[in-house]
This record gives sequence, structure tokens and C-alpha cells, in this order.
Amino acid sequence: MISGRGFPHENGVKILGRCELKVGDGAWSFAETFAGEIDAHWQKATSANASYFNGVVYLIGDLRIDESELSATLIRTNFKSYLYWRSLGYPETGVLDGFGSALIRSSDGQFLLVMQRPGNVNYGYAYLPSGFIDEKDVLANGTVDISRSVEREVEEEIGEAGRRLQREDGFFVARSNAQLCFAVPFYLPMTAEAFAAELEKHNATTDDPELEAVVPVARLEQLDGLKTLPYARLLLEALLVAR
Repeated sequence: MISGRGFPHENGVKILGRCELKVGDGAWSFAETFAGEIDAHWQKATSANASYFNGVVYLIGDLRIDESELSATLIRTNFKSYLYWRSLGYPETGVLDGFGSALIRSSDGQFLLVMQRPGNVNYGYAYLPSGFIDEKDVLANGTVDISRSVEREVEEEIGEAGRRLQREDGFFVARSNAQLCFAVPFYLPMTAEAFAAELEKHNATTDDPELEAVVPVARLEQLDGLKTLPYARLLLEALLVAR
């Protein structure tokens, strides 16, 4: 159930002060109903891409917003069920694809998008550094610190530059149909060019780097012709129009 005063039921961006996420006990009925189809799809997917791993992911099962605070219940599932749902175009199943992203602003005023290497699920798109909510993000009391989740993901992807990020206040929550992005704002005290050089250095010393390029964006017209994930475009359009 998606509810709450002020939250766009369809697409939109909202600035919030707090996001409280907690793992619930419910199961995703879609994964149980389509177990056979999911297994068949997974066999084909892993034949085409052996790097896929069927780990645990969490989806948004219930969501409420009160003033500037969001609370959500997470449903535990696995990557192969998520991947099948995604392959169908995210049909309505009572959940949202919720994930944390880093909204990084460089010292020269650019928002830093990234591109993944082939074999990754977002290959071919410019997007905010993002990651699934997974087991490592769940604390002992069953809650998820989405800011910490994003910081962990960014450090894994970009290395030393990720440890220089300075957390800024609040969250930008962007919904694009079935996708819900918890964007955590950061300031990076280096230029976009220096960040790209740092990513190159990180990739040279990493066995299996995930990212291949940095795409800096400072003006609305730079989005023209850029292949971006819908939630990223929605968020950047809102931010860049406001400049």
C-alpha cells in the first residue's frame, strides 16, 4: 500500500528530513506465484551473464509520509525474482523497487552520474551511484540506515574518493513508476575531472571494477540525448530547473 499526504502517487520528487526503513515479516506473493517462471528466466539470464548472483534484496512493501518524514516496511526477496519482475517491465505487484543512491555534487558545481561496465544490471545508462538494499544494510533491530547503505555502496564502487564525501542534510526521494530512489546528497571537495581521474586509479587497482565512466551534469540541456534511468532524469530535471 502506497499512501501518505504529499507523496506523488505516480512520478515526482520530494525533499524529506528523515527516512525510516524497517524489515517486515511478509513474503512477496509474486515470487511465490511465479516461482517456475522465475527459475526458467534465471537459467537464461545466467547463461547470458555468468556474473549474476542470486543474493537477498529488499523491496518496499508499505510506505507512508508524514510531513517531512518517511516510514517504509521492506519485504525480503531474492535477486532472481527481482530480475524477472524487472524483465516484465515492473508490473503492479504491491511493491516498489526501493534503493539508495548518492547525489554527488562536485566542487565545480556538477552532479556526478556514472556508467557501469558491461555485465552489470544498469549497463548502458547514466545514473546516480546506487545499490540494492541487501543483508549487509540490516541492523540488529531490523532497521536499515539508508545513508550508511549508500556510503558503503559508493566506497565499494569508487574507492578513495568515496571516503571524501561530505554528507549534506536530508533526502531527495524520487519516484518513477515502480522505482523509488532514496537519494542521499553529498558534497565532494574535488572537481568532476579530478573525480574521473580518481575513478580510473581505483579501477586500475580493483580486480572486478563495476564502473567505467563519469558523466558530469550541470545544466538541463546536458540531459538531452543522454540515456538515463527514468528516476535519475526525474530527479536531475527537478534540481537543474531550480538553478
